[in-house]
Amino acid sequence: MHHWVVHGRIDEQGRVILPVIVIASDGVEVEVEAGVSLEFDGALAVNEELARSLGWRCLGARQVVVGFESRLMDHYIGTVSLGSDPQSIVVLGGINKTAIVGQRLMSGRKLSLNFKNGQAVLE
Repeated sequence: MHHWVVHGRIDEQGRVILPVIVIASDGVEVEVEAGVSLEFDGALAVNEELARSLGWRCLGARQVVVGFESRLMDHYIGTVSLGSDPQSIVVLGGINKTAIVGQRLMSGRKLSLNFKNGQAVLE
């Protein structure tokens, strides 16, 4: 799989934000800003409205451990790109933010943060 450098930013609250391309079932590409969560070992989580509007196939709901609690969350098959060729992955639905990138989507890559200029770079 080919990887390209992804340029993100550190927002005003100190969160690392990366642009993720999500691809709808009809092929339309949409760029969303996703917060990075190193505590999340999955690939990507999005809010329900975004997942449904993209026409992604829902695989049903499963129990997922979130922090110290277990929650029922829908699982979708979605096509995404984070500076790479598009890939189909399991995406969790039901978060209150637009999107969160987890460890699995960044696996094997290097994330660098520059607090001086507020930039994040995924290589």
